[in-house]
Amino acid sequence: MTQRLRLDPPVPEDLDEVFAISGDPRTWAHIPGERVTDPRQTEASLETFGAGWREHGLSHWVVRLGEAGAYPPLEPGQVLGTGGVHLLAAVAGTPVWNLGYRLDPACWGHGFATELARYAVERAHAARDSVPVIARVLSTNPASLKVAQKAGLQLRWEGAPSPQTAAAVGDRPASRLILADRELDGDVLAWLVSRG
Repeated sequence: MTQRLRLDPPVPEDLDEVFAISGDPRTWAHIPGERVTDPRQTEASLETFGAGWREHGLSHWVVRLGEAGAYPPLEPGQVLGTGGVHLLAAVAGTPVWNLGYRLDPACWGHGFATELARYAVERAHAARDSVPVIARVLSTNPASLKVAQKAGLQLRWEGAPSPQTAAAVGDRPASRLILADRELDGDVLAWLVSRG
């Protein structure tokens, strides 16, 4: 839990509320071709996060507005989205904590994503400080870039996205940005770049 947010590991009952956010076109304005249109995609994501909690004791949370503040029209206890860090095995078993967040556009502009991201980075350091925290962001999503930077990550690589990612972005030019809380091993960085 943070000052304003309640953070819970996902459970199957969260599916409908999380899908409503992950299926909202506004949350995918930076890459419209990746919009979630099938609840099974959201269900698979929640299962992945659940597995992260079981295997590593940390992953993405379902984010709810806490009881200690009023942000009309948001209600205490309302699901605001998902976010946190999920452990990925990069190359040769070398892990990275992947920072991510997807919040309801209705709650944008209140600093919730930054509050969530900072807490997630703190928890990652507390759980496994030797593992880098990274974020993969597109230049078409400058708000997400700012959140990652406010959470303490710095730009480590910028370049062309994969053709598949570029096609999902659409007609706008886009760069892939990779941020991390420390310098990255060359093989790990190359693996992250290869993911598009």
